[in-house]
Amino acid sequence: MATGMFGNQYQQAVVDEQNLRRQQAQTGGLTGWAAITNAMSGIGSEIGYQGGQAMGGMTPAQAQQSQFQSVIDSVPNFDPMNPESVQQMSSALWQGGFYNEAMSALNQSKAMQVDDAKIALYEAQARDEDTVDGPSPTEIIATTKAERNALATNLVSSMPVTTSAEIQSVANVLRSGGYADTAQYKDLMRNLTTRLSYESAEEKETQTNVEQAEKVETADITLKYKPVMEVGKGVALVNGFFLDNAPAGLGNDDTKALASSIGGLIETYDNTLSTDRGEVSPGEAVAFYERALSLPEVYEANQANFQGGNPLDWIKGSKFSSEAFRNTLDKSFSRNGQSVSSQDLYKFAKAGLIIPGITVIDMGGGNVGTITAEGLAEYLANDSAAIPGG
Repeated sequence: MATGMFGNQYQQAVVDEQNLRRQQAQTGGLTGWAAITNAMSGIGSEIGYQGGQAMGGMTPAQAQQSQFQSVIDSVPNFDPMNPESVQQMSSALWQGGFYNEAMSALNQSKAMQVDDAKIALYEAQARDEDTVDGPSPTEIIATTKAERNALATNLVSSMPVTTSAEIQSVANVLRSGGYADTAQYKDLMRNLTTRLSYESAEEKETQTNVEQAEKVETADITLKYKPVMEVGKGVALVNGFFLDNAPAGLGNDDTKALASSIGGLIETYDNTLSTDRGEVSPGEAVAFYERALSLPEVYEANQANFQGGNPLDWIKGSKFSSEAFRNTLDKSFSRNGQSVSSQDLYKFAKAGLIIPGITVIDMGGGNVGTITAEGLAEYLANDSAAIPGG
């Protein structure tokens, strides 16, 4: 009898599903062999369906109908004319996930309560004049307000009310059920206002903290990667290097020209590090420019001592290779996929061009990685070609 209160939509879904299945099994307007083939296919499908049913299988519509029926059956002695019984059915439907039907039952229970209350009120008012001692019938009717508050409390007792969204959802349930006049609903709305204000302030504070942290991080990164080799500083660095490594056989003008060429390259490389923001910052790279210049394949003050290389790089009695200079720094800083080979490891280590944890070393055979500070110190102390602790 309870299913009649909510329509027969789930049973109808089962019927519609059966009709669709049988319709698909028909010939569909086909004739001859095509119709026979189609019909046989439909027969096979029907046999499979009946077999599945016999083994306890259910279609989605049947499963939903079964679940709905089990919820209905969970309320014993259901009385559709009793508002309390309808209220109990509403709770069972809500717990079973049939929210529309639950709200329908809740509204029906509310309407029945209102009707009963009106009837009782009218009868009480008619008897008020005859009451001498004790509370009047209308005063007794006033106690239904407390009962409605209790019903409202019971309705939402298991619902979470922590966040503003949860509070709003519970308030919607009470309002839809006709309990907007209860103390519970009014308390929820006050709590909702307070919670929204708190969440707004909390969100604003969180946003402010995040923005402040982002600003600090941005400022730190900007400061870290700020260029340090301003115009002229690269030339000054090279002139200092030339005090102990002056190019042999060059006059003042040629020496200045070479210093200007190398210094300009250093300033350009410094700006590249600032833009790329890789493992090594411009400030960290300053100490490595002179170390790179100390390698003979990069700079050779005396042409007579130079072995190999492109003669076009020679400037009278000295030699400087801009390509070798950039490659050396890229290997040391692990830029552009560059790494230090096992053959160059000792040379780079002795020149101070190996950075623990950053410089990638390729020992061959797939043995590629970085070296620790302890491993590098041990390697240099042993003056060895192997990397202990690397």
